[in-house]
Amino acid sequence: MTSSIPSMELPSSTSKLSRMYDVLINFTGEDIRRKFVSHLDSALSANGLTTFLYHDNAVKPMHIQEPILNLCRVAIVVFTESYSQSAWCLHQLQQIIEWHETYCRHVLPVYYEIQPLDVRLQKGDFGKAFKATAHQTFSAQELEHAMSRWSHAITKTANFFGWDDCNYRSDAELVDTIVKSVLNLPVLSATRFPVGLQSHVKDVIEIIKNKSMEVCWIGICGMGGSGKTTLAKAIYNQIHGTFTEKSFIEDTSEVIRTGGHAKLQEQLLSDLLKTEVKIHSVEMGISMIRERLFGKRVLIILDDMNENDPLDLWESSAWLGEGTVIIITTRDEDLLRRKQVYSIFQINVMNPNESLELLSWHAFREAKPKEEYHFLAKRVVAYCGGLPLALEVIGSYLYERTKEEWNRVLLRLDNIPQHDVLQILKISFDGLSNQKEKDLFLDVCCFFVGEGRAYVTKILNGCGVDPDNGIRVLIERSLIKVKKNNKFGIHPLLLDMGREVTREISKKEPRNNRLWLDEDTKYAVSENTLFSSQGTKVIRRMPTRSYFFDPYPLAR
Repeated sequence: MTSSIPSMELPSSTSKLSRMYDVLINFTGEDIRRKFVSHLDSALSANGLTTFLYHDNAVKPMHIQEPILNLCRVAIVVFTESYSQSAWCLHQLQQIIEWHETYCRHVLPVYYEIQPLDVRLQKGDFGKAFKATAHQTFSAQELEHAMSRWSHAITKTANFFGWDDCNYRSDAELVDTIVKSVLNLPVLSATRFPVGLQSHVKDVIEIIKNKSMEVCWIGICGMGGSGKTTLAKAIYNQIHGTFTEKSFIEDTSEVIRTGGHAKLQEQLLSDLLKTEVKIHSVEMGISMIRERLFGKRVLIILDDMNENDPLDLWESSAWLGEGTVIIITTRDEDLLRRKQVYSIFQINVMNPNESLELLSWHAFREAKPKEEYHFLAKRVVAYCGGLPLALEVIGSYLYERTKEEWNRVLLRLDNIPQHDVLQILKISFDGLSNQKEKDLFLDVCCFFVGEGRAYVTKILNGCGVDPDNGIRVLIERSLIKVKKNNKFGIHPLLLDMGREVTREISKKEPRNNRLWLDEDTKYAVSENTLFSSQGTKVIRRMPTRSYFFDPYPLAR
């Protein structure tokens, strides 16, 4: 019998594969799709993860090809009794393993109403169906080699850490366990494309291991956009499971700016003690930190610390428990040296090969540029100076662009002074397709950092704006992020860029200005103007729409 490549179908939610998917679910069977897989898909989506799975009623069939996997970051393989009856699944599994071996992506098996040993060794009914499927799919000449490839893919997958449904009381418990494990994978929660990241993680964790009998202070420093936060997240994701008390505070400078030192103290104590803490003065906070953390082994990461420690942790070696790890990320290496942080990890800019790979992942969804774009990509890389943030934002902007559009970007880059990162980032903002998308980005910068996506959507819908498409575009352009808790986040340099744009608009149009908010700002609305909690007209005049803010919102 002649060989045939099984076909797959597009997910029902999209007509083309132009977006990134966090998790691909590989499975077969209508029953499993309607039951377990639908519950797993729903739970992953509810936690802010995008999933890819074929749908039996999709319109456009297509061959399986590597770029589909390049759009995904984790594969969950659901083994069932009928799995080996599907040549489509077996062929995709073979590609998943090739993808894993090439790009070190995660593959997670689930055994649903089947024994893991039967899968690993292709025994029992699973093994019989596996042989029958191969004989039906391949010619006699191809059979042995094809079965060997399929068998290798199954065995390799079955040797990864996974879940056996018989070890759980219900599907709900199994799904909950899988989702929590997926959310904690470094590849998902640190960065979309971890080019060159793992070697840095390994180096820092080696320092932590060598200082396991003391309070370990580590400083991560480097210029803005060099990947300090990403490295800190990857380290946190890898070691946080060994700590009972832990806290990762992202962009501490912004927390302090909007809420003061007491707000930072509240966030730290609330994270470590797993309960809401209210601090009424900085002195009270310092006292509580010492009292409640005395003798405890804790993990604390303070990201983007640009001033002396408001938490009074510098002398903590005398009162925190051994094995404590405190990591500071900062652009100010002198700050670390003044406080005698001896383990300082300096992040250098990416080398040209790493830079080209990172740009390619964002611009082409592949590790290398398309041949006809190779020279253009190398020129763009040269302008980005090895900064991951610039490569990510410009690469995301150039995704699916023509050569003419690439050349227009290069002309713009040629007129930007060297090291002016904000102007490089502004290319993506200026390239947004309409004013609504630009307004939405500026509104996120000024009002909505740290706010829940559903809450912001409700506010904007209330004033006649449909933000869903705009939010999707801003995420795809890497201009904003939606974190695991479904709240908006934005890189400090992009925040600076947005504020600079706002200042420029305010100079040209004094009646249409935005001011970013401090901790005491509450919102009311009257005559198309936002008011502070004291009723002063300070926030933003809005000739086309108004925001309705609840001064006492429900939990977001």
